[in-house]
Amino acid sequence: MTLDIHNYSLKLRKNVLLENAHLQFQPGAVNHILGKNGVGKSRLAKDLILNLSGSIPHTIPSKITVISSYSNIPDDITAKVLLKILRRKFDINMMERLISMLNIGNINENILIKNLSDGQKQKLKLISFFLENKDIIILDEITNSLDKTTVNEIHQFLISYMEENSNKVILNITHNLSDLNNIEGRYYLFRNRKIIMFESKEEIIKQYVEEM
Repeated sequence: MTLDIHNYSLKLRKNVLLENAHLQFQPGAVNHILGKNGVGKSRLAKDLILNLSGSIPHTIPSKITVISSYSNIPDDITAKVLLKILRRKFDINMMERLISMLNIGNINENILIKNLSDGQKQKLKLISFFLENKDIIILDEITNSLDKTTVNEIHQFLISYMEENSNKVILNITHNLSDLNNIEGRYYLFRNRKIIMFESKEEIIKQYVEEM
C-alpha cells in the first residue's frame, strides 16, 4: 500500500506545523524525513497513529506501528522472559528471523532489561514492534544516542528487512545523516510547513546543513 493523505494540516496548540500538505510515501524503500528540531517531525509520527489532528483517514492508524522514545517495552523483566512472551504471541518464524537480523545473540537474557545497554534495549524494542507486522512502520529517531556499532547493525537490519518486505511503507524520521548515507531510499525535508521531496541524498543533506 501507499500512505497517501491530501490537504493535511497539523498544529501544536496555536503553532501551525504543516498546512495543506500532501503526504505520499511509497513502499519498497525507506522514506527518510529530515528536519530541524521543533518543526514537528515527532508530532507527525504521533498524529499518524493517534489522529490528534482529525485529518487522518480512519483506516490508517490501525495499519501503523510507531517506534519512538515513547514506544516502550517492559524493563522490569529479563530479555529471556520478554522473548518467551513474544514467542507465544507472534509468528515464531518471523521472530527468529528478526532475532537473527538484529544479532541479539550477545545479549545476556538473564539480566533485567533496564540494566542492559541502550543499544541492546533498542534491539529488543525493534523486535517487539516489528513483530506486529503492520503495513506502515514509522521510526522516530531510533538511532539517536546509540553507539556506532549498534547504529551500523540497525542500518543493516533495515536494509535487509526492506529487501525481504518490499510491500512495507517505512518512514525514518531522523536528524542522523548517517542514516541517509548508509540506507538508500527516498528523501524528504520537513520545512516551511511542507514536506518536500529531494531527488538525491546529496541534495537534501546540503540543504539541511545550510539551514542548521
